Amino acid sequence: MQIESKFYENLHHGDAQYGLSRYDVGRLIKMSAFRRWLGRIEKSKVQALDIGYGKGQFLLDLTTALSASHQVSFTRLAVVDLVKSSGSVLDRVSPQPEFFQQSVDGQKLPFGDESFDLVTCNHVLEHLFQTEHLVREIRRVTRRSGLAVISVPNIAAWMNRIALLFGGQPLGSEIGTESVTYGFWPGFLKGRLKRFNPSGHIRDFTPRSLRDLTTGCGFDFAGWWAQNGGLIPTLMRNLGILLEPQSGPAAPTGPATQT
Repeated sequence: MQIESKFYENLHHGDAQYGLSRYDVGRLIKMSAFRRWLGRIEKSKVQALDIGYGKGQFLLDLTTALSASHQVSFTRLAVVDLVKSSGSVLDRVSPQPEFFQQSVDGQKLPFGDESFDLVTCNHVLEHLFQTEHLVREIRRVTRRSGLAVISVPNIAAWMNRIALLFGGQPLGSEIGTESVTYGFWPGFLKGRLKRFNPSGHIRDFTPRSLRDLTTGCGFDFAGWWAQNGGLIPTLMRNLGILLEPQSGPAAPTGPATQT
């Protein structure tokens, strides 16, 4: 865990834009599954958790949009991350989020069963060894009436399919910690990629594998979210999945593992 923590600390301190990604929140809250969730909850008492919050930009955008367009009032916000980032925008989020600093790779989330109405987890699973453990933990802390949103890079994105046809390395699939340009095609674009640092990805996902993983860990599929826009979400570079808890008790996550 010391190597992992140091790696992400260096990313946060070395790249002012790391963790500040912007996603199409407007598209997310217009989705049918999200609207169904809004119809199930008591909008004046929403409790939400964001896992791997980065610098808090997604949480800020989401809470601002929901408060303005749907009069959602959050009574509790919590965030979990391995690193407490400098340059965070959490001070602009209301109510002030509770921060929990820990690894989520094989470790139990520090919350009771069915604690949250909404759980979001953007671009975390691709960094983890024990992916099933975290998904089951997300299921455990999500209320029966709740919603979970999980996103990952999509190795089956249209640009990656073209690259693979010519023997190129898919964008977002990392094989080292020093460069993202290894094997990238076409070669003339390597120069543009040199300014980006590897983010520590150790898992690759397609829409089918993300759906299989999440439904196998206690969720029902509720929809795809094209995080950066697009007409065909499953061909986009960043892929989000909306999930509703399956009926019955959450699947056990097993003993926590120190990493």
